[in-house]
Amino acid sequence: MTAAASIRTPSRTSVSTPRSDHRIRTLLVGLLVLTLLAGVGWLIGFSQVLAARYVTVTGLNRVDDSAIRQAAAVPLGFPLARQDLSAIASRVSSLPKIESAEVSRRWPDTIRIAVVERRPLLGIRQPGGFLLVDARGVGFETQATLPSGIIQADVEPDRVPLLVEVGAIGAVMPPELRTRVSRLQATSKNNVTVLLTDGVEVNWGTSADSVLKSQLVLALLKGKPSTIDVSSPHNPAIR
Repeated sequence: MTAAASIRTPSRTSVSTPRSDHRIRTLLVGLLVLTLLAGVGWLIGFSQVLAARYVTVTGLNRVDDSAIRQAAAVPLGFPLARQDLSAIASRVSSLPKIESAEVSRRWPDTIRIAVVERRPLLGIRQPGGFLLVDARGVGFETQATLPSGIIQADVEPDRVPLLVEVGAIGAVMPPELRTRVSRLQATSKNNVTVLLTDGVEVNWGTSADSVLKSQLVLALLKGKPSTIDVSSPHNPAIR
C-alpha cells in the first residue's frame, strides 16, 4: 500500500524591509512638514495673532500725523502679511504736501510709514496769497504771506519745467545773495532774470553754472552796477 505523499505549501508572511520602512518614514515626515507649513501659513496670513495693530509715522515736520494716518487708511486687525503696502504708500503720496512715502512691515503687529515732505523753494503770487512750489515745480500749499527764505517767482504755476529751471537757480544761491533777491522772472528756460532788492537786474540766462554765476554776481555787485549779465559766465558784463 503506497502512502500518499502530502506536500504542504508554506504560507506567505508579510516581511518588513528596510526600504519600505524608509518610505513610510519619508511619507510621515512629508505629511508633518506640510501640516506645519499649512499651520504657519494660516498663522501668518489669516489669523489675528500677527495682525496690524499699530501704525507709526516718521519724517513729519510740517504735516499733521493725523492727516497721514487718515490718508493711509491702514486696515487694523487685518493680517500684517496681507497688507497692501503699495496701496497705502499711494494713498499717502496723494497728499499735496507729501513728496513720497515708503511703507514697510514691522513684525509682529506694526505698519511703518516713512514720508518725505515737499520743501518750499519758490512762491508764486496768487489772489489768496502765495502758492508754495518745491524743487520739482509742484505747487502744494497757499499761504497769505511769503515765508522767510522763499524766493518769489514770476512764473505761471502750470509751467512746471520752467519752475524747475528757476528753482534750480534759487536752490544753489549762497545765503548772502539769496537774501538780496527780490524775485525771479522767466519767460523761457533760456531767459531767467534775477531782480535784486536794491534794483539791480541780473540777466542769468539758464540754470547752468549757477554756482559760478552766483559768485560772479557777488563780486560784480561791489562795483555798484545797475545791470549784470552772467548769462555767459566766462564773459560777464556790467552796466
